[in-house]
Amino acid sequence: MLGTCLLAPARAQAAGVCDCDHIIDVATPSANGVELGIAPGDSVCVRGGAREFLRLYELNGTPDQWITVRNCEGVVEIDNEDRGYGLTMDGSRYVHITGTGDTDYTYGFRVRAAKDGPDYSASGVAVGGLSSDYEIDHFEVYETGFAGFSLKTESTCDGSANLGNFIQYDTRLHHNWIHDTRGEGIYFGSTGYGGREFQCDGQTVVLHPHEHHGVQIHHNLIENTGWDGMQVGVSPVDCRVWANYIRDVGLEGVQYQQQGMQIGGGSQCEIWGNRLERGPTNGIFIQQAASTYVHDNLVVDFGESGIYSNSNDDFDGSSYVFVHNTVLRSAGWGIAIFGGNLAGNLAWNNLVLESGNGNIAPGGDVDWDDQNNIVDISVAEAGFVDPAAGDFHLLEDSVAVGAGRAAGEWSTQDIDNVPRDPAAPDVGAYEYTDEPPPGDGDGDGDGDGDGDGDDAGWTAGDESGDGGSAESGGDDSTGETGGEAGADAGSTDSGCSCSSKGDPVGGAALTLGLLALLGAARRRED
Repeated sequence: MLGTCLLAPARAQAAGVCDCDHIIDVATPSANGVELGIAPGDSVCVRGGAREFLRLYELNGTPDQWITVRNCEGVVEIDNEDRGYGLTMDGSRYVHITGTGDTDYTYGFRVRAAKDGPDYSASGVAVGGLSSDYEIDHFEVYETGFAGFSLKTESTCDGSANLGNFIQYDTRLHHNWIHDTRGEGIYFGSTGYGGREFQCDGQTVVLHPHEHHGVQIHHNLIENTGWDGMQVGVSPVDCRVWANYIRDVGLEGVQYQQQGMQIGGGSQCEIWGNRLERGPTNGIFIQQAASTYVHDNLVVDFGESGIYSNSNDDFDGSSYVFVHNTVLRSAGWGIAIFGGNLAGNLAWNNLVLESGNGNIAPGGDVDWDDQNNIVDISVAEAGFVDPAAGDFHLLEDSVAVGAGRAAGEWSTQDIDNVPRDPAAPDVGAYEYTDEPPPGDGDGDGDGDGDGDGDDAGWTAGDESGDGGSAESGGDDSTGETGGEAGADAGSTDSGCSCSSKGDPVGGAALTLGLLALLGAARRRED
C-alpha cells in the first residue's frame, strides 16, 4: 500500500472551528498572555493559514488548570528562511500546545525554519525563557537549519536560568513528525553539567545549565536528520523515552553528532520500545549518564555500535541495564559497556546478531551479569518473519521463543505491548504471538503498514509511560522551579533560538506529497 499524501487538499469549509476563549489570527505574529488576558484554564486557537513565525510568551496556567493552545480551521503553516525559529515560547508554564484542533489533519502545525548560518542556525520549535511544565504534540517540523525541537533555557549572566536556580519540570513531547533537519531532530537539555563559556560584562565566564525533572518523549517519528536523531541531557529525575521511531541519522557527517539517540550529561532515563534504523555511528549512545535502563528496543544497521555506553568514571555505583533488546548488523559492537565505577550492570534476554567487533562487549573492569542472550547465530537463522523487509517479529519456531529468563522487574511487555511470559519470555524485543498486537510496528501509527507517518507517530509502546516495571528514578515530576518563569530570557521576534555549534552543509531536502514507502504487512504462521 502506498503512503498517503501528507498535505490534504484545500477545502471549502474546515472542520476545526475556532471556538476558543482567545483567537490568534494569521496576521498576528506574537501573543503575550498577560496583555491578552489569557487566564489559567483558557483555550487559545491559532487560526490555520500561512505565517512567517509565531511567538508565544507569558502564558501561565496552574497545575490544575493548564492553558491549551491548538490550531483551528486547518493547518498552521509556519515557514521562514531568515529567523532563528519557526514557533517559540518563552516565560510560560502549564501550557499544552497541540496540533489536534482540526480532525481533517494529523499535524495541525507544520513548521519550517531553514536559516543555516553564518551567524546562527534556526530551530523549528524553540521553547526557553524559563518555560516549564509544557506539552507539545502533533507537529510536523521539517527543513530546519538546526534542530527540529530545541527545548531548554540557555544559561544567563544573571544566573536565573542556571544550575541551582532553575529546574525545568514536566516536559512532554509526543506524536510529532520531525524530518530533514540539519541538526538534531530533538535537542532536549544541554549536553552536560560542565557548562560552556559565555561573555558576561566583557568577561569570559563558564555558566552551568539547569536540570530537567520529568521528561516524557514518546511516539515521535524522526527521520533524515543531519546530526543525532535525538539528544537528551541533564535530565536526572523521572526521564522516560519510549516508542519513538528514529531512522537515517547523521547525514551531515559531523563528527560526534551522528548518533541515533544520545542520552547523557548526568541523565537517568528509562529507554524502551524504540525502533532505530540506519546511522553512521551508534544507535543508542549512553555517555556520562547515571543509572540507565534500556529494554525492549530494536536497533538495526548502525556503522559503529548498536548500543554503546560509557560512564566516563562519573556517577559511582550507577547501573546500566540492557534487557530484551534486538540489536542487528552493527559494524562495531552490538552492546558495549565501559565504566569500572558502575555496579549491578546486566544484560539479559538480548538478541544481538552479526556485530562486526563482537556482539556483547563489557570492559574488563565492569561489574557484569550476562544471562540468556542469543549471540551466536545469523540473522537468517534467528527465525524472524521477514528480515529483508525489516519485519523482525518472531516466527513460532524461532530459537528465541521461550529462551529467556524471568525478567519481570525490568520488562513485562514487548516493543508492541504484547505481555511477556513471566517464567520463560522470548529473547529480544519481540514476544511471539499469533494475534495482532496493539501496535503494528511500521512506524506510522495508522496500521496500514506503509510507514508514511500520516497518523501521528507509531503505535509501538503504550501511552502510559510506565515502561513495564522498570524504575527510572526520581519523583513524579512535580515541584517548584528555582526561578520564576515570567522572565523573558529567550528569543525575540528578530532574535535567535538557534545554534552556533557549526555550519553544516548540504542536508536532505523534503519531498512533499507521497513518501511511497512500501510497508511489510505482518505475516504469521498459522
